[in-house]
Amino acid sequence: MKLSDRITGLVGKGGDGWGLFLKARAMIAAGQDVTELTIGEHDIGTAPEILAAMDRAAQDGHTGYAMVPGMDALRDKVAARIQAQSGVPTGRDNVLIVPGGQSGLFATHMTVCDPGDRALFIDPYYATYPGTIRAASAIPVPVQARAEDQFQPDLTALDAAAEGARSLLINTPNNPTGVIYNHETLAGISEVIRGRDMWLISDEVYDTQIWDGAHISPRALPEMAGRTLVIGSMSKSHAMTGSRIGWVIGP
Repeated sequence: MKLSDRITGLVGKGGDGWGLFLKARAMIAAGQDVTELTIGEHDIGTAPEILAAMDRAAQDGHTGYAMVPGMDALRDKVAARIQAQSGVPTGRDNVLIVPGGQSGLFATHMTVCDPGDRALFIDPYYATYPGTIRAASAIPVPVQARAEDQFQPDLTALDAAAEGARSLLINTPNNPTGVIYNHETLAGISEVIRGRDMWLISDEVYDTQIWDGAHISPRALPEMAGRTLVIGSMSKSHAMTGSRIGWVIGP
């Protein structure tokens, strides 16, 4: 039986890197000693204090449906964290809780892209990006960042690719390269976004994984808060990849 174009389109003409991940997991299951450099999984567990709090919440009966935007208390905490980090006024109404950062990627593209829209993303990229864009019925368009430029995006190439595009997805700190976009790069990206009247989707799930300096969110740059959607989660910052707690910050 034929599957839907939506499902078959998730992987396009290839597996977007997942074949290597599945091979690694099969080797681990077979008892082989494998150093896995695929998905962003921790070699530490969730902190005992967090596990204890989760257990107390479950024992107290907090196991039912939450409100669609998420629990107000959590939205308030996320808003306060984002405002303290970025300096951009952020309140509960700017925060949507989602089941992990991946859901945020899908939700943002579904929100800003119509079928057939061109949605840009920077290459090298996290494996799910093209499939997520295709799932939103948009057309994924990679823009190459090169090693000789320390994987900072080429702003001239980006501006050329952005003509007629609806959105740009960036990821800084970046998976897989580890590069952190500098202020000059982010300012240039912001100029392209404003000039081309696009949405910027900023995947910032690694915002706490910076050991020299501080994280810069493009949402904090001039005239960008109204056209930037920020994706965050507790997966990387709190080693909670399996708990699926993420958020989208928007206007």
